Amino acid sequence: MRSTLWIVFFLAVILLPGICQAGPEDSETLTSRQILTSTRGFGLANAMSASGSGTAAVWHNPAAITSAMMYSVDASYFYDHNIGGHGFETNVVDMKSNKYVGAGMGFLYQYANPGASQHTAHLRLGLGVPLADNLISLGVTGMYTYLKYDDQKMVSQFSMDAGIIVRPLSWLSLAFTAQNLITGDNANRMPRLITAGISAGSLDLGLNVMFDASFNVSASDIAKTGAYALGVEYVLKKLVPVRIGYRYETDTHHVLAAGLGYRHQEGLFGLDLSYQHHFQNVENDIFSASINFYF
Repeated sequence: MRSTLWIVFFLAVILLPGICQAGPEDSETLTSRQILTSTRGFGLANAMSASGSGTAAVWHNPAAITSAMMYSVDASYFYDHNIGGHGFETNVVDMKSNKYVGAGMGFLYQYANPGASQHTAHLRLGLGVPLADNLISLGVTGMYTYLKYDDQKMVSQFSMDAGIIVRPLSWLSLAFTAQNLITGDNANRMPRLITAGISAGSLDLGLNVMFDASFNVSASDIAKTGAYALGVEYVLKKLVPVRIGYRYETDTHHVLAAGLGYRHQEGLFGLDLSYQHHFQNVENDIFSASINFYF
């Protein structure tokens, strides 16, 4: 655990000065709901609350930090060619130094210029605790978001997420998360969300099917805010993950996703490529690539 804290401190010293920035509510920049994910999750339409192990847990559900006893580090790049948007992300997770508590950190910076410069940055620090021989996991994430549009600060907000995962069977996970529990005056750009998810499958089976349902509890009519995501991941010979996903946001916003990966046979490193197409008023084609190390 001590080594984890030193890693987190070191990365925070490097990255915090760069947190300076993203766009207004009606802008066309890469939105938080689109990008706050790992490249693996990107290829699964973000249906990751119950299956976001490793570094993906920092963004989807901090309780999932306990899913695997390992160190994990990755770096990702996102590109939206329609608006000239770029995103850079790095994450680190440690569940190996201390089997009673795991820690993770994630940082994301985005930039776009569809007529006016738009910047966003997110810093997250997460903890996960396994209970009852990892039958149940609890997690919490503290985070800071800074949004900037055309040299005007729009958001500077600390918040937190919380999550739980229950594993009644070795191949089944049930999840619940609450996101942006602290919104301040920024509920329109950082809505308070609740997500319920399920993941069925295993590495031995080579197949994983996952589903998420999210709702904006900051809205006056919560029932009309539902977003639903379905993802399927099939691993060829335990080396090449193939992913597809679909996400429904609103009647005018649907997302199709696909991804491909590679996992080193000895479990040392992996590569991921993902693509999302957003069907909306302004259609977005967003690409992502990442490299990750785990041991």
